[in-house]
Amino acid sequence: MRFLICGIGSIGQRHYRNLKSLGHETALFRAGGGANAPFIDKFLSEEQSSGQKVKIYYNFNEAIDDFKPSAVFITNPNSKHMETALLAARAGQNIFIEKPLTHNMDGLEELKALAEKKNLKIMIGYNLRWHPLLKKMKAMVANGDIGQPISAHIEMGENIEDWHPWEDYRQAYAAYKNGGGGAVLCFSHDIDYLYWFFGLPETIQAIGGKITPLGGDAEDMVKALLEYKNKFIVSLHLDYWQKPPKRFFEIIGTTGKITWDYYTKNLTLVSRDNNIAPIVYPLSDTFDRNDMFIDEIKDFIFALKNEKEASVPLQEGIDVLEISLKIKEQIGF
Repeated sequence: MRFLICGIGSIGQRHYRNLKSLGHETALFRAGGGANAPFIDKFLSEEQSSGQKVKIYYNFNEAIDDFKPSAVFITNPNSKHMETALLAARAGQNIFIEKPLTHNMDGLEELKALAEKKNLKIMIGYNLRWHPLLKKMKAMVANGDIGQPISAHIEMGENIEDWHPWEDYRQAYAAYKNGGGGAVLCFSHDIDYLYWFFGLPETIQAIGGKITPLGGDAEDMVKALLEYKNKFIVSLHLDYWQKPPKRFFEIIGTTGKITWDYYTKNLTLVSRDNNIAPIVYPLSDTFDRNDMFIDEIKDFIFALKNEKEASVPLQEGIDVLEISLKIKEQIGF
């Protein structure tokens, strides 16, 4: 199959290499320079010097007409996602959109209408749904291993200064509201897996905003409370500041609790029965983080080939976006 990648930052480069490793023909659309230009130039130079033929387009319509892709991958800054998605959808293209779907509600109705009218496959890139321990956790909760869930806590904190050693974060979109940045959208993986487990909450309350000494004007620390039916309650913490980074998801149920810790690479089940020892499920030594990205691409390609809905379809991306925007609205961002 043939894929056009729009946006050649770190995630665009990852998808480019992964698609090629799976045997697909891949081209790149480059819209302009920007602060990331040296990093992109280095990537292109390395690809070409290794003997790889790199096909690059600077005009989107020309790329569609000449390359005739099977689908378009949207991997540019968050604030450019919808603009690019609409261009692709109007051209009748299937679309893979890196998370988040977009940064506001503008254009969503048109995208939904185009997808329905043209029978387009659209998938959102929430790759943590393919983390083996998170998949196991979801199955265990569904199987009643902790009884009825009654509360949960999610924490995701990572210092934005450490994200990309090749760039100054103050030049990157993630630090700015008009770029679609901020901890809520950039860490919406953690909102997505909460949604994947439990769906849409009934109420949301949040506090936070621009709190740390970091540069930029986007929110960098947020705490939210979400309430679901049956009074299931969730606390959510997201921040751009923590060192070392932390990501965990803990669910407390009527008969026990289960905790996924991304960085210790463990899933731990603890019973309320003191006579039952905790059970720790370690992440396999053979697991590589890139496996999740490969698996989500395989899922998207399977959906394309078999005329089925992708695992993270457009509507689910919209639902996660709505949760995210309600949190941002609560804190005035």
